[in-house]
Amino acid sequence: MALWPVPAAAQLELQGFLGSSESIPSRITITQAGQPDIRATAHWDTRPFQDTWYYAGRIGVWKGPKGWFLDFTHHKLYWDDRPAVVQRFQITNGMNMLTVSRGFRRGKFSYSFGAGPVITFPVNRVRGQWLGEGRGFWGGYFLSGGNLMATGTRRFPLMDGVFLSLDGRASFSYVRVPVAGGHAAVPNFALHFHTGLGFSPGGSRRQK
Repeated sequence: MALWPVPAAAQLELQGFLGSSESIPSRITITQAGQPDIRATAHWDTRPFQDTWYYAGRIGVWKGPKGWFLDFTHHKLYWDDRPAVVQRFQITNGMNMLTVSRGFRRGKFSYSFGAGPVITFPVNRVRGQWLGEGRGFWGGYFLSGGNLMATGTRRFPLMDGVFLSLDGRASFSYVRVPVAGGHAAVPNFALHFHTGLGFSPGGSRRQK
């Protein structure tokens, strides 16, 4: 981070969050070679502290009331009400959303709008066939689609440069993840709720 090129008049901001999300039901389509498509409405669960944790992070650079964010959201999806032909289906290591956003702030409140890629780690078994390990990159990750995201964040100063954050996000993503012999098309709309800590050198003085 010491090598991050920040203009002299800019303000760097770092934040880390824990939290959870709520996904609305979405229509999923699974395609396998030589088989009829599986179409179903999936009701998703997050389970923020099971398997891998749900978390998020942010790097921001402000210049006056406007800035740029790089957000990382480690989203998770479990599909439990699946049909019998789908023995397991989850994206839990995770549904990783990288988002570049334009930010705006008024006092201790900020909001942003952005877009970016989604990198997934799918775990699934369809018609008795497991998705093989060692595919993709780093042993199971895939560049699978994209996301749009809107955020709103409220800061609560704790000490010079350190603050507590309450953060809410709305995301829409569309990914195509592999299954054995085919793929699954998965749209997802989710609301995300975060609590975290942030640091901005000299930030408390600037926000008074």
